[in-house]
This record gives sequence, structure tokens and C-alpha cells, in this order.
Amino acid sequence: MFNGLRIGSSGMKTAQNVMDNVADQISNASTSGYKEKQVDFSELLVNQISKSQVELSENAQASAINAGSRAVISKTDFSQGVITPSESSFHMALEGRGFFGVVSQQGELMLTRNGAFHQNADSSVTDDSGNRLSMDCYVPPAQWPQGSEVCIGADGAVTAVDEQGNVLQLGKVIIYAPENSDELVSLGEGRYAQKQGLPLYNSADNPERGYGALRQKALESSNVDTIKSMTDMIMTQRAYQVNAKSITTADDMLEVINTIV
Repeated sequence: MFNGLRIGSSGMKTAQNVMDNVADQISNASTSGYKEKQVDFSELLVNQISKSQVELSENAQASAINAGSRAVISKTDFSQGVITPSESSFHMALEGRGFFGVVSQQGELMLTRNGAFHQNADSSVTDDSGNRLSMDCYVPPAQWPQGSEVCIGADGAVTAVDEQGNVLQLGKVIIYAPENSDELVSLGEGRYAQKQGLPLYNSADNPERGYGALRQKALESSNVDTIKSMTDMIMTQRAYQVNAKSITTADDMLEVINTIV
């Protein structure tokens, strides 16, 4: 009977974890570059049932009762999101393989598919959180031509035209590609880090690896399926209710047993 309480409790906790993930998906459905996380269920310790414990049918095979369940985020779905146009010159989207690199104020390199960058008053190019875009600068950003629109090519080359009409090579946006995207560690807010000891290639040092094409004045939408997420939310609510009901039933049975004793 107490096992029933524990199993129901673990089921409610599992449903709550799944609901948290579903809520995260729905709230980030409009976040540029956001990637959906996939949740799998796993059983906790499984206790085998023998004929000495309970009467079993002759057809019963491998009878067991598990000690509950848990929800585990198994992987992140890095499939391509829809590319949508934007007006900003520093908004970029990647078509195909790769990630943008952003550097935190502590010097930590992070990977992201969110290309919503902008140029600040000090000419630095950062995301909305102040993380600097990883790029090779041939000309310091503070010396880029004023009043001239920056052009970013499919290979990440950054150019501009000066007052004399000369095309200036300003730098190149670096695209990063891990050997296995499933090995990336989520840092939240659509950013990831490569596990230590695993190779991380980039378009500057390893151009032969092949990277996605960069599109200027565009953003990659989230790959979250909102309708599917809403369906998952309803199913998870039902699972939570079922487990809550099992706890209520087990509690009622214990009350009856205590009354008899």
C-alpha cells in the first residue's frame, strides 16, 4: 500500500517536470533560434513479483511492479527553424549546420542559433544580453565607416563601402560546428557549451568541415510545434490527475485498514 503512495507521488513529480518542460517550450515558441527539448520517461527500480507473493495467472510473464517513474530530457532537437526576414543589418540566420559563437563578459565561449545581434554605441556587436559576437575583425569596429551599411555575406564576410566608394573588408563572422550536437550542454536561453575534451570546429580554423550559409537581415524562428506542445500539456495534466487519484485511493484504503485493525 505504501508502495502505491510512493509510485503515485513519483508519477505526480514526473508529470510536473514534463509540464515545466512543456511550459518552457510554449513560452519560447516565438524566441529566435530556440530549439525544442525532448523528454523521455524512465522507470525507477523494478521489483519482480513471484508466485509466493501473489497469485498469478499461468499466462503471466515477467510480472513486476516498478517503484515509480521520472522524466529525463534526453536530447535537444536541433532541426532547422523557419527563416523569417528582419530589418536589422546585424540580424543573421544560419541555413544548415553550425552555430554562432558569443563570448560572455567572463570570456566563456557559448554557442547559439539566435542571430539577433546589434551594434552598440561603442561599435561592439553583441546579443541582447551583452554577449559579444565571435568574429575575426580585420578592422576594429570603432573604425568602421560611419553612415555606411554593413554587408554580411553567406560565408560570414563583413564588408562596407567607404566615402570614396572603396569596398572595405572589415572582418568575418565565425561559425562553429561541434562534432556531435547531442553532446552540447544547455546553458539556458538558447545557449550551449561544448563538453570539455570534445572537438569543436570553426569556419576560421577548419573551413573544410562545411558550414551552413549565413543570411543577413533574417532570423531563424523556434522549431517548437505549438499545437503539439498544447496537446502534450493536456495529456500531462491528465497524467497528473490520474496519479493524484491513485494517491487518494491508496490513502482511503489505508484508512479502512487502520479502522479494521
